[in-house]
Formats: sequence, C-alpha cells, structure tokens
Amino acid sequence: MDIKSLNDKYHYLSPLMRMEKMFNDFESPRVLATSSFGTSSVVLLHLISKVNPGHPIYFIDTGYHFKQTLEYKEQLQERLKLNVIDIQAPENRHKFTKEHKTYRFNQDLCCHINKVMPVDELKANHDLWISGVLRYQNANRAKMKIFEEKPDIVKFNVLLDMTQKEVELYKYINELPEHPLLPEGYHSVGCENCTVKGIGREGRWVDSFKAECGLHA
Repeated sequence: MDIKSLNDKYHYLSPLMRMEKMFNDFESPRVLATSSFGTSSVVLLHLISKVNPGHPIYFIDTGYHFKQTLEYKEQLQERLKLNVIDIQAPENRHKFTKEHKTYRFNQDLCCHINKVMPVDELKANHDLWISGVLRYQNANRAKMKIFEEKPDIVKFNVLLDMTQKEVELYKYINELPEHPLLPEGYHSVGCENCTVKGIGREGRWVDSFKAECGLHA
C-alpha cells in the first residue's frame, strides 16, 4: 500500500466519507474492526453500522471489564444491530494474570496477555485494522496519521482528527447512548483494576508511566 497517497486522499474527508471510501477501496473480509466499548467507542461503532451493517466487530474481553461496560456492549449491540464477536486470551494465560495479579505488579504483561496477543492472532487474517483513536486523547496519539503502516498490518485511524466537541456533537445528533460510567466521572474506561475517575485518559493506569495498553502504541 502507498500510505502517503492514502493519507493524501483521505485527509480532507469526513469520518463518514472516509469509512465509505475505505470499504470501497478494500475488501471487507480483510478489514479488521475491534472495540473496547469505552466512552468514545459508540462513534466508530455507529459509523460501521451505517456504512457496512453486519461487519464483524471483535470485542476484546480481558476478563477485567466493569459490569457497566458489558451491559453497555449489550445495549449497543441491540441498538445498532452489531455483529459482535468476543475474543479473549486462552484460559490458562488469563488465569496466570489473575493469580499473579499482573494488573497490579506488571501491567504491561497483563495488557499483552489479555489484549495484545488475542488481537495479534486476528491480524494474521486481515490487511487493514479500523481504529477509533483520537488525537486529543494523549501525546502519543497526537503524532498519528489516518493511515499508519505497522509491521503486521495497516492501521486506519478514521476518527483521528475529530475534536472532543465534535465527538460529543456526533453522539448528540445521532442520539447515541453514553457509557454508563461517563456521568460518574470516568472519561476513559478500561479494565476495572486499572481505571479510576478522571478527565480525559488521566484515570488510566494511575501512579504509573503507562499511557497505552500496547494495541495503539
């Protein structure tokens, strides 16, 4: 793929137009879509449901999600008619993280086992990975481009340049339900053991230097 050419062609398009063009430019079975069903996930999920209904959306079930996240997933699955497929680490690996409390003592390892490795297996059968990352979320994401070539797949950051106000406006106009923890002060929601209330992503991996789970680093 000519990544520079793709970025030039998609740069001035709206997220909806980007999504439409991408599904015209790439074969649908080779396009990977994942979701954490976090506080901003509904925008990406809504776009996929509009442009390519029924496209598989893989939910990374870490085994440590808030019950509210699981309830939200069920709500959006019904509301948007999503084709959600749960993926998770093998039971023995997840059990290791639970018994050794890696979410407390080695968070990178915990994320690698419960998030990165299951997604890595999916990548082998896909050429392009749709991502809902946003530039305003942290410094690492501020440097990203719409299309990014990784060693094993090309990332498609379709929402990348949306501002926080644009995200909120999109949800308001389309009457999309909020994650139930957002009104309680959780602006970014990950695993229950590693998430506290906070503005932006400041509630993730508190008291550590960790800023990403490893999927989008």
